[in-house]
Amino acid sequence: MITAESVQRACSEVGEYSDQKMVGEFNEFFRQQPAVCEFVVEVTQESGEKIQELSLFLTYMVFKAAAIGETNPVGKVTPEAIEVAYRQSESWIDRISQADNAELQPAIAASLEADTEPFLLQYVISELNEPLDDGSELNDEQKGEIFFVLKTVISSLQTGEKGRIIELQ
Repeated sequence: MITAESVQRACSEVGEYSDQKMVGEFNEFFRQQPAVCEFVVEVTQESGEKIQELSLFLTYMVFKAAAIGETNPVGKVTPEAIEVAYRQSESWIDRISQADNAELQPAIAASLEADTEPFLLQYVISELNEPLDDGSELNDEQKGEIFFVLKTVISSLQTGEKGRIIELQ
């Protein structure tokens, strides 16, 4: 599990990046996780540049926190792992949407607490509730879309390849 400390360290490190360093980091991230980046771009393609950029940035932050928090480096996530995670996220949304209004908040809270990466999800939720760089705020539909994408990305970390490749000599 990625700790709250790992998430805070990732935020602190990235907050100190120059624009040039950030571009380099994103280029490296796209090279290391092409399937994840392609998924985020494809799923958010019709949502507008603002949603796509925020989704990609939050995805980068999830991987940055995972890299800081894990003893083994995060392996390359495969398209198959993303597909499994996508189906899990759809199933989660279906279960949550079946709760009536009085049960909705407690059902979501219980589900998030039981999640294997609660600190990453809390980070995503807190970022979605912050104003954007231009001062505008996301509407509930936009927040839901980005949350779904990030929940899928976070779940793909658990189903993706893990650990180091050990070469025998």
